Amino acid sequence: MSLDLVRIAEQLRAHAWVNDARCGHAGADAVGIVLALSSAGIQALCQHGRAQLLDSLQQATGCAGNVITWRLFDALPPSATALQINAWLQSPLPREALLLEETMHADAWTLALRVPVDLAYFPGHFPNAPVLPGVAQIEWALALAAPRLGTPLRCHTMEALKFQQLLRPGDRVDLRLQHDAARNKLHFAYRYGEKAFSSGRLAWSANA
Repeated sequence: MSLDLVRIAEQLRAHAWVNDARCGHAGADAVGIVLALSSAGIQALCQHGRAQLLDSLQQATGCAGNVITWRLFDALPPSATALQINAWLQSPLPREALLLEETMHADAWTLALRVPVDLAYFPGHFPNAPVLPGVAQIEWALALAAPRLGTPLRCHTMEALKFQQLLRPGDRVDLRLQHDAARNKLHFAYRYGEKAFSSGRLAWSANA
């Protein structure tokens, strides 16, 4: 029996966890739904993980057991076209942070980021309580610093690493990047207001 995705999307839009839902094609004969989660939906995602959240939504809409491709967002542009929706459904889960804005002051950059709610790392870290891995935070710092500060994409040593608070799906965070050229080190810090998430120094010489 074919799925009535339009009806399912309408039911999802009435759910407390969902702000918006659009249906589309995930390639070949595959079908999919793009969801914009509400704050309650993001909270449910953080508490239970992606698989359990989607299972609950499928149960609520009467499509449990059907194969549907899902993509999760914290917001959807109202003007999203069918082609955009299909492209989202057919693309892999993201591995990069969402860059909201960036500023440079003196020799340091501050980047306003959002952690994607559907980040590829979350199903494995951890399935029922998604947390941004420390290694991903370091990879983001290196990748975002390289085009702005001319630093390498890889480091040899890591110093004074501190992981103080968890970064979860949908979190907003500011990443500060500063290159100490004299000592050949990259200083990074993830903060939001008074809340410190993580920080450290990345060096490119074992003797640095």
